Amino acid sequence: MTTLTVPGGYTKTAWEKIVRRGRKLMKEKSGIQWALGDLVIEALDGHSRGHGEVTQVLKMLSHQIGANPETLRSYYDVARQWPKAKRRKDVSFSVHATLAYVPSRYTLIRKDPYDPFTKEHRWTVNEAEKVANRAVHTPTNQAERLAHTRRLLHTEEDAAKAVTEMLGRPDVRARLASDQHARHLMRQAQYEHWREVDEATEAEAELVSADDAAEVEEEFDEEAAPLGVQYSEAPMEILRLIGAFASFSVSLQRIIPEVHTQDYTEETKQAVLDNVHKARMLLDWCETAIKTGKTDPDKALARLMKDEEGE
Repeated sequence: MTTLTVPGGYTKTAWEKIVRRGRKLMKEKSGIQWALGDLVIEALDGHSRGHGEVTQVLKMLSHQIGANPETLRSYYDVARQWPKAKRRKDVSFSVHATLAYVPSRYTLIRKDPYDPFTKEHRWTVNEAEKVANRAVHTPTNQAERLAHTRRLLHTEEDAAKAVTEMLGRPDVRARLASDQHARHLMRQAQYEHWREVDEATEAEAELVSADDAAEVEEEFDEEAAPLGVQYSEAPMEILRLIGAFASFSVSLQRIIPEVHTQDYTEETKQAVLDNVHKARMLLDWCETAIKTGKTDPDKALARLMKDEEGE
C-alpha cells in the first residue's frame, strides 16, 4: 500500500489496516451499485423506452426490491455511460459517477491522478470533481478553500459577518494592513459609503419646504460671509479670490481624509510637498498684496511661475 498520512493517535500499521478494510467495503459497494445499474439495463433491454416506460419500470422495480427510485435511476444512468469494458474495478463507482458526463472519461480513467490529501496516486471523488469542473468537497489548496468559502458565503450578509469576525483576529488585521490592494478596497468602500450618505442627506434636504430652505440658506450665508464684506458692493476680484479660497478649502476637506501615505512612494510624497510649498508662496503673495497693495511676486515665486509656464 502506498504510504498514507496517518492521523494522530494511530500507529501506521493500525491505520493501514483500517484503510484496507474500508477500501474493500467500498469495492464491494461499488460492485453492488454496478450490478443494480446493469440490472435495470437488462430489464429494459428489448422493451420500449419512450413515453415514460423507463420511469415506470424504475419506479416499480425499486419498490419491489426495496430501493430508492432516484438512487436506482442514478445507478442506471451511470451504468449506461460506462460500458463494462471501460470501467475500472479498482476505481469506485462514485468516481465513475462523477466522471460520467466528461467527454474524455474513457481516456482519463486510465491514469491515476495525484491526490494531495492522501499523498497518493489514485482516483478519489475529490480529484474526479476537479476533472469534471465541479465544486470539490474536500479542498486541498488555497484556491479550492477560497472557492469553497465563496460558495458558502454567497449572500452579502453572511460574507460581511464573516469578514467582521475575521477582523477580530490580530494576525488577519496585520496581513490586511500590509496588503496594498486590501487597503485600496477598504478606502474605496469608505468613499462609496460616505458618498451614499451625502446623497441621502441631499435627498432629505430637498424635502424641506421652500421657506425653510430659504431661511437655512440665509443663516448659512450670514455665518459664512467674511465680516465687513457686502457681496453686492465688493469688487469682482475680491469675490473671485474669496470664491477661490472657498473652493480650495472644500476640495482639501474632501480629499485629505482619503490620503494614506503608507501607500505612496517617496517621489509621490515629494510631489505633493512641492505643491504645498507652492501654495504657501501663493498665499503669502496674496497676503502681501492685500496688506501692502504690492501685487508683484517675489523673485522665487516669479521664477517658479516662469518655470511652470515653460512646462
